[in-house]
Amino acid sequence: MRIRKRLGVSSAIAAVLLIVGLIIGAAGGYLVGSSTPPVISTVTEVRTTTQTTATTVTAAPTTVTTTVTAPGARLSGEIAVGALMSLSGDLASFGKRESTSLKIAEKEINDWLKLSGQSWTFKIIEEDTATQPAVALQKLQSLAARGVKLVIGPLSSGELRNIKGYADSNRILVVSQSSTAPALAIPDDYVFRLVPDDNFQGKALSKLLSSAGVSHVVVLYRGDAWGDGLQDAFAREFSKVGGEVVPIRYNPDAKDFSAELSSANTKIGDWIKSYGAAKVALLDISFDEAALILLQAKDYPNLVNVTWYGTDGTAQNSRVVSDAGPIAEKIKLYSTIFAATSSPKYEKLRSQVKAAIGEDPEIYSYTIYDIAWTLAIAISVTGVYDATAIKQIYPSICANYFGASGWTLLNEAGDRAGGDYDIWGVAKTPQGTYDWVKAAVYNFASDSITWLQPT
Repeated sequence: MRIRKRLGVSSAIAAVLLIVGLIIGAAGGYLVGSSTPPVISTVTEVRTTTQTTATTVTAAPTTVTTTVTAPGARLSGEIAVGALMSLSGDLASFGKRESTSLKIAEKEINDWLKLSGQSWTFKIIEEDTATQPAVALQKLQSLAARGVKLVIGPLSSGELRNIKGYADSNRILVVSQSSTAPALAIPDDYVFRLVPDDNFQGKALSKLLSSAGVSHVVVLYRGDAWGDGLQDAFAREFSKVGGEVVPIRYNPDAKDFSAELSSANTKIGDWIKSYGAAKVALLDISFDEAALILLQAKDYPNLVNVTWYGTDGTAQNSRVVSDAGPIAEKIKLYSTIFAATSSPKYEKLRSQVKAAIGEDPEIYSYTIYDIAWTLAIAISVTGVYDATAIKQIYPSICANYFGASGWTLLNEAGDRAGGDYDIWGVAKTPQGTYDWVKAAVYNFASDSITWLQPT
């Protein structure tokens, strides 16, 4: 099949969409886990007036030729993509796993590019932000000074909020694997997020607690963009089912939580007397500091006599089980986190990360892997290293990509369009240690909780 047609901008996007579909279909499902990558030829012809090129997509046993728009000449050499990583700081327990996934993606992408006959390589430049918004901006500015136009990360919404203005003003495309603050769901900016915003998690948490018979909740939460947004989303949803919420906000840089825990202990004690412990809970919206909060909470009897719930900041958090396993197991800390779709590609990446560092990856290790791949595909099909050009087609790439985390369809704000949530709790292992166990699943379509482990 050969299509010869002069394409405008909107037609160009449709053509790119066709190519991505052909990659997925004709290549034997590579993007869902095949070991043999598709072969995509590079741009063979450039016309300066319409910039229409003939590109051949080859995948044995058939060859398909189509026409796409390529705003620049053939790429060559090393193409750098920045990565703002939490290798230290409040989310360091996540950063190691995500860095491992990125390295796996980088190698696979370069193997694919080599077999495709392309003359450029994909290079990820990792920068440690220490999970600090100010450092994230400094690192982004440093990457921009080096000519980097595409950036993966950062992990937290506080960091993303702090770099967003600079990214938009300087036309740097940023794709976060884990930022979920609803306030950052803004259409037509230079920020994309491969997870749903926290309006979805707030709904999942409300259903989780209300289905367990809880009607009164103290919310202990980080005072930052993420904590504020998730607390608001949960309180709004929980009030719809008649629940009562008392929010207690803390400084993310704090090391002593005695004032906040004392207030929570008093309020929960009053509720236990009036309603019984089964109807009372504490929702902890925190990062790695959750381990310190739990260790300090041992001294407050009312707090350890109710079930605790957590969020994507605590689910599968290695520091919680290593530093505060016994108390976490006692209060359960049932924590919600966006769920990946099980598939051969999911299982392959899980086993690769586990083999490399001895830990199972969490969802953001899968989404960061998929960000690397979708950006590599976007660079390949546009034929340019240009944030504005890639921003234009990125939603179409994601709409037709099935990765390690599942389908990556985005909504009008450039965030993932929704999905289910896994619920993890802390349990004691037969070896006498503590670990995270998947306890339940929240189904978005039916707005329901299915328990997999005893409550």
